[in-house]
Amino acid sequence: MRWQGEASLLQEPDIGQPVESVERPERFLVRTLGKEFLLPAAEIEWIQAWGNYVNLRVRGHDYPLRSTMAAIERRIDPKRFVRIHRSYIANLDFVVEIEPLDSGDARAKLRDGQQIPVSRRYRDELRKLAVL
Repeated sequence: MRWQGEASLLQEPDIGQPVESVERPERFLVRTLGKEFLLPAAEIEWIQAWGNYVNLRVRGHDYPLRSTMAAIERRIDPKRFVRIHRSYIANLDFVVEIEPLDSGDARAKLRDGQQIPVSRRYRDELRKLAVL
C-alpha cells in the first residue's frame, strides 16, 4: 500500500485566537496528491492504529496521521467517538449493528457494510454510549 498523503491535527495559530477549538478539532488538515483538504471530524467513520500512525477512515478512504491512539482519543469528541478495541475508535453516527461473538468479543457493522472488531474490554462502554 502506498501512502499518498498525511493528515495532521490543527495547531495553535502563530498570532491571534484559533478559529476553532484546537482541543476538539472540527476538521483535520489532509495533504494528499500535492493538495490540501479539510476533512470534517464528523465524517470520520473510524480510526485505526497502524504502527506509528493512525488511519482516519473517511468516505471509504484512509488518511494516515502521525499520532498515537491515546493522543487522538484525547482530542476527539467523546460523545461521538468511542474506543471499541485497542486498535480502533468508532464514530457512533456510523455504527448500525453490534454483533456478539462466541468468544465474548463482538463486531461493529457500519453503514457502508464494513465490519470492525469490538473487544470484550470495550463492548459494554460501546453499548452504553450507543443507547444514549
